[in-house]
Amino acid sequence: MPGFNTLPAVGGGGGQANMTFVASIHMNTYNRSWAQGGTPGYYAMYSTNQENGYAYFVGATTTGVPLNRLANVSHSFTRIDVVAPVNDMISLYKAKVKATTEFQNALSGFASFPSVISSSGNFVLPNNALPLVNVMLVGGGGGSNGEHHGGGGGGGGGVVKLTAYQAVGTTSVTIGGQVNGQVTGNPTYFGNVYALGGGHGTHHGQSGGTGANGGGKGSHNTSGSPGVGIVQTASTGLGTTGSPAYFGGHAGGGNTGGSNHNLRGGGGGGAGGPGQDGSTGSGGNGGLAHNSDITGTNLSYAGGGRGAGHHGGSGGEQYTAGFSGYGFGGRAGGHSHNSGGGGDTPYRADQGVVVVRYYIP
Repeated sequence: MPGFNTLPAVGGGGGQANMTFVASIHMNTYNRSWAQGGTPGYYAMYSTNQENGYAYFVGATTTGVPLNRLANVSHSFTRIDVVAPVNDMISLYKAKVKATTEFQNALSGFASFPSVISSSGNFVLPNNALPLVNVMLVGGGGGSNGEHHGGGGGGGGGVVKLTAYQAVGTTSVTIGGQVNGQVTGNPTYFGNVYALGGGHGTHHGQSGGTGANGGGKGSHNTSGSPGVGIVQTASTGLGTTGSPAYFGGHAGGGNTGGSNHNLRGGGGGGAGGPGQDGSTGSGGNGGLAHNSDITGTNLSYAGGGRGAGHHGGSGGEQYTAGFSGYGFGGRAGGHSHNSGGGGDTPYRADQGVVVVRYYIP
């Protein structure tokens, strides 16, 4: 048999084309360490009994691979540690693959349909659909507080988008519910992926809350600071599959102009930008929303809530057209419980949402 690193295109020991058989081990116990080395490349470990298990290719770094799957091991290794059922036989194959280029807009040729999920439950992929979906998750907006002294607007929820994400069967969904008052927004989940809720706005002299987008600083007083926005990463909700993209991480607005009754609170940060600073008699708009046409209509999601002054009521209008009703931060009210704008009840934020677009050949 040729040397391990000079294997032919098709193994003499059988197997499918360009999958070269290397060797097999027997699982005397469920945990075996195999002194088998190799160079970087594509590998697969197959269970004879088609059982579930895991293999670790160990070198200067370690790559873990489920059994019965092809994986790209990007480093050399000196041993393979295996966890699998007792008395199974595990076989190692090395694959040779041809170079390809990316197929742009691969899903555009299929009929597609949006599923807007606004309550917790499950998403069930239709049997005739591709096992690849586009998903948008929107966290719940942060609430606000403005009673008696005006306040900062709530931060919008975070927006997470997944492209060609593998989904089969049933996926659990948890929607970040609506909050009211000085409360941080709730996260939204699609399986193990999640989008954080927005930070809460607050009343005079206090700091805005931390969240996917920060809450606005309170009005009427220069004390306190804007809320900080959180940038989600692969280890905090995004995962690594489906080319995850995050929209958020923006701070809430502060205020300028001294301590007086007409000083507005800062706007909450939005998924598309930071909240605006409040000033004497003006300002305090919420941060920009994220625009998406995943439903088939271009809509705005997760904008920041507007700040308000002690006597001046709400800040300036931020969104009128294309408002989705999901993920927006709460609008602050003023001394006389003035509406925070947009016809909404003051202080109340919007719930989150999950939108799944699936494809049928």
